[in-house]
Amino acid sequence: MENIEELKQAEAHLVQAEAELKAAETEERKAEHNVDEALEEIREALKPHEILLEIATPKGLFEGIFDEKTKISQVIEIVVDKKDLDKKDTFELVHGEKVLQPTDRTLESFGIKHKAKLELVATGSGV
Repeated sequence: MENIEELKQAEAHLVQAEAELKAAETEERKAEHNVDEALEEIREALKPHEILLEIATPKGLFEGIFDEKTKISQVIEIVVDKKDLDKKDTFELVHGEKVLQPTDRTLESFGIKHKAKLELVATGSGV
């Protein structure tokens, strides 16, 4: 008899968990839709040749809009200046796992379009 009660409780728990999973899946689809809408709004707000960059730096987040023809070296220079980073340090921009090298290439040459999250990493100190 005791096993029957445990089984009934387990079944009720399973039904509840399945209902919660279904609700979570619905919320996930809604969130994905909201992300898609927000990205579309960003695309509409930017000119076709502009890219919104969110760059994590040692001194916090930098956000800026850059032309797709902007060289990586120019982006680094602007961010270092705006975030008042040590100009003696050497920096690299990283997109995902990829270091954006050589720095004389443009944002678009790395396939960066519309919006991207990058990281500015100090790689060494100057003399």
